[in-house]
Amino acid sequence: MKMKKLLLTAALLAPLAAVADDAYVYPFAGMKVGVTVENEFPTILYTAKKCDLPLANAKNMRRYESYRGVWDIGCWGETIDGDAVIIVPKMPAKSMPLNVLARADVKRNGENTTMTIKALPTYGR
Repeated sequence: MKMKKLLLTAALLAPLAAVADDAYVYPFAGMKVGVTVENEFPTILYTAKKCDLPLANAKNMRRYESYRGVWDIGCWGETIDGDAVIIVPKMPAKSMPLNVLARADVKRNGENTTMTIKALPTYGR
């Protein structure tokens, strides 16, 4: 009976566990592959989360989040040149090469953002 309760509790809590999302992230000093860090001011370009803005090409874009004291939520898409074009409401669009960004597994839990670095930027290597 005790084992059944333990299994039931584990099954109920499993969906509450944060799942990591693959993303491009802005690099920061001391970044190392395999290290998990908490980032207070993350900029995240998710690779699989869909774009929720009412844009004409939203189906071809992914979610963008950046924290600078307030959250900027937008979308990003990849150009044929390998650049990321970022669109955030009420801000000018911007672009950057994807190879200047690191790759990470990102977990957001409320205001906390942890990321496990998977690959460093390839620009300049």
